[in-house]
Amino acid sequence: MSPRPEPASILPVRTPRDPRIDLFRGAALLAIFINHIPANPARFLTWSWLGFSDAAELFMLLAGLSLALGYWGFQQRHGWLRLALRLGSRAFRLYRAYLLLALALSAGGAAAFAATGDRSILWHLGIEPLLEDTVAALPALFALEYLPGYADILATYVPLMVASALLLPLAARGLWLVLLPSGLLWGFVQLTGANLSAGFQGEKWMFNPLAWQFLFCIGLCMGVGAKRGLSWPRSAYLDGAAIAWLLIGLVVLEPWRQLGFGPPLPASLTMAQGAKDALGWQRLLHILALTHLVVCFLPAGTAALRSAWLAPLRLAGRQPLPVFALGAVLSFAGHYALMVWPDPTWARVALINAGGISALLLLAALLEWQAAGMPRPDMPLRGPWHPFPPRALSRD
Repeated sequence: MSPRPEPASILPVRTPRDPRIDLFRGAALLAIFINHIPANPARFLTWSWLGFSDAAELFMLLAGLSLALGYWGFQQRHGWLRLALRLGSRAFRLYRAYLLLALALSAGGAAAFAATGDRSILWHLGIEPLLEDTVAALPALFALEYLPGYADILATYVPLMVASALLLPLAARGLWLVLLPSGLLWGFVQLTGANLSAGFQGEKWMFNPLAWQFLFCIGLCMGVGAKRGLSWPRSAYLDGAAIAWLLIGLVVLEPWRQLGFGPPLPASLTMAQGAKDALGWQRLLHILALTHLVVCFLPAGTAALRSAWLAPLRLAGRQPLPVFALGAVLSFAGHYALMVWPDPTWARVALINAGGISALLLLAALLEWQAAGMPRPDMPLRGPWHPFPPRALSRD
């Protein structure tokens, strides 16, 4: 007897790799590196000061989307148990990366504090408890009850990755089975301020998993919808609402004042950016508005997305974990460099940012080179920043 075919509604649709995912994730990684350097003038080259959301929201949304696209058919081929084991293994890799990054930044921050005596380094990295009460802080670090800065978003991904073993099968049966309870939990956080404990000294999670899970689940459902062949909702009203919300954010946050221009708006016309730890509704609507406009007006088949000039960003987006980890270390190094160079010149600021970005792009290129099985680094270039033959980038 032939096996019973799956319902057409859940059969996976084979689609080519969407270049927008890698491109925008690469841009988010570079923006995170730049924005993690305190008082970095290059932050005005990112979009975080032009609206409610920033690179963190984009990174979280793309994490859920990528997971769904990558693991959609895994359960059908190997069963739920192997899916759970695979996602558990991935969660452990994230947990291990979080620990190594947190310890590396703590060691670097302690060395910088010993050299400069400036406690702002400890405060910015969030490592004061680890240095002042190591016996209590170190076990809490391993138990995710103490989260130093820069590495904390990786800790948020750990429970989300584990939960995805249940979220993916539920989304396959119906997207509302994921979006409804996830949205209700996010709404509960907005009403009550509920958060998980992230410290033996009363700290809370900077990226509250109870709230940020909603954005992750939205991305996951977007990926499942794409695999099921569902079309993105198109409406002139949605387009207008998305554009209007972006323009509102551009005005009410008064970005021109950060540049030192113009008078302030009346208090009645301003608006808070929204709590980042709880993923305030302003931030959520902003990233969803951006997503809607990108999906509707920048199709995946746009030739410019595959331009050789954008290959560095696509490569960075394909290696998110190592690029993020190196970016966090380089952000700390840039912070320290700006401290030891009082009133740094524009040339020095440009050197710090350009050097860090170049290092991140080089790391992504080397990792892709290794993954593509390149034996020698002497092959001819194929366009600017594009040292790979077409077969090496076939996943694009």
